[in-house]
Amino acid sequence: MLTDLKGWPRYLENISLDRLARELGVKSLKAPPTAPEFSRSKANKAVESIRFPRWMFCPSCRRMNRWTSQDENDNDKPVCPRPTCKQRALVPMRFVMACEQGHAEDVPWGWWAHSRGGTCDTKDYDKNLYFKSKPELGSGLDALFVECKACPGKRDLGDITSPGAMKSAGVSCKGSQPWESWGECDQDPVVLQRGASNLYYPIVRSALDIPVAAALEGESELFKAVQSDPSFPTFRNLLVERDNEAAAKGVAEMIADNNGCTVEEVFSCIENDEDEEEFNGDLPTTEELQLAEWEVLVSPDVDKHGSQSFSARLTTRLEAADRWGIADLVERIVLLDKLREVRAFCGFERVKTGVNKVPPAGKHEDIKWLPAIEVFGEGIFIQLSEEALEKWERTTATFIDSRVAPLLSRFEEGDIAYLPEPNARLVALHTFAHLLIRQLSFECGYSSGSIRERIYAAHGQAGVLIYTADSDSEGSLGGLVQQGEPERLLPTIAAAIDTASWCSNDPVCSEMETQGVMGLNKAACHSCTLVSETSCTMNNLLLDRKLLLGDESGDGFFTTVLAAIKGSK
Repeated sequence: MLTDLKGWPRYLENISLDRLARELGVKSLKAPPTAPEFSRSKANKAVESIRFPRWMFCPSCRRMNRWTSQDENDNDKPVCPRPTCKQRALVPMRFVMACEQGHAEDVPWGWWAHSRGGTCDTKDYDKNLYFKSKPELGSGLDALFVECKACPGKRDLGDITSPGAMKSAGVSCKGSQPWESWGECDQDPVVLQRGASNLYYPIVRSALDIPVAAALEGESELFKAVQSDPSFPTFRNLLVERDNEAAAKGVAEMIADNNGCTVEEVFSCIENDEDEEEFNGDLPTTEELQLAEWEVLVSPDVDKHGSQSFSARLTTRLEAADRWGIADLVERIVLLDKLREVRAFCGFERVKTGVNKVPPAGKHEDIKWLPAIEVFGEGIFIQLSEEALEKWERTTATFIDSRVAPLLSRFEEGDIAYLPEPNARLVALHTFAHLLIRQLSFECGYSSGSIRERIYAAHGQAGVLIYTADSDSEGSLGGLVQQGEPERLLPTIAAAIDTASWCSNDPVCSEMETQGVMGLNKAACHSCTLVSETSCTMNNLLLDRKLLLGDESGDGFFTTVLAAIKGSK
């Protein structure tokens, strides 16, 4: 296991993206070593690591050994000290202990073995332990047990992963990480398999390197005019202080009429006004980081704001290439011939998300940088028509509510912190992005696992960015942008919608009340909608193709397009 940032090399290459660094509250972003050495040494390129779990057992004699830092040698692997085992390599125990505050440590196997009887002194609990199994009991945890050869202490692992199991054995969290002690902790620890997904939830924030200042230059006068409006303080108080968006919208309409702008532009002035606020320790959400990107991508002269790492151009001829009515639902298509994305590692969580973020620097407050990588690639940005979306949301409200309400209910019950709150626009845009990724993988030469998505579904936003980006040459082959030309993209969208209208798991897939992890999908499965985990920003959740296609109970956003596709065959 890697230690905190104090164990990283001192001199690392800087990755420049001031906007992201400022939002994350650090002075700089740094790239990992290009050829790291994972060891306990202090070499120039060494990333300090530590063996975890420390408890291991010998496959031959089954004796358990607790490996210590004094036993460690970078050139040797742990072996059983018994001569009869002939230097048999030790195997790490399958279980570790963690708590919701982000701490992790070895299971105290001595305490576990003696928790239901035994005559050893506590100082001798760990000296004569053996990890054994009873094959006749099957392959479950009930067939595994830890016993002490010096006394009758023995207990199987049948309930070791149950809530409260460690507490019943007299074990509490010591508030530590494998590389250091953090102090007291009042959380009850739980036992997890060492490869469990909930043992480590990485927190990553990413941003595109875009010419934000240039794109906003034309809006500076509007920004000043809106903030000078007599009603702006009232608008700000309603929206920011009282969190009353409905009342604030009414005031925003008055401000928009006074200054000849849209309500969305008035709302964006509040968001821009808050950009310079001091960092308060809370990580920005994905939506907050994407706000500046959205403003650039929808700016009228986006093609004039190029840079060394950003090149964009607007497409034309949408109506000429359209035979299915897709152009009526699409506002614009922007081809990104060149883009740069920076992804920063901001910490991790254990056991449950949204409870306690462990920073990469650990307890070392003086470390003011974060590990990051930069990738280069290309992409297609599709902005859907706000007018068409609002009309669909208004005219099919009953159908939309029947599709989204079960997802929202599950979302609230699960208290899920790593996903945005589901709504019709978010689910529809997310599903559309997945269908497009699946279809583009057949057309552009990239595998679906190398294509990623960015969903813009916040207030006043309605767009998706489908892009590919990598640190090697695959991110800049040009095949994806080529598929963004209207004469290719519109047939691709039509094919994606047509393909999604039928799933090999139908009618089960389309008629399921909910499916997927925690029931956070509707009509979406591996046969029709899900993509590679590396491509999705929401863990393949919050998807429903019926929200796009509709059914007998209501129209989806692309129902008229689907009818035109079927009629043209």
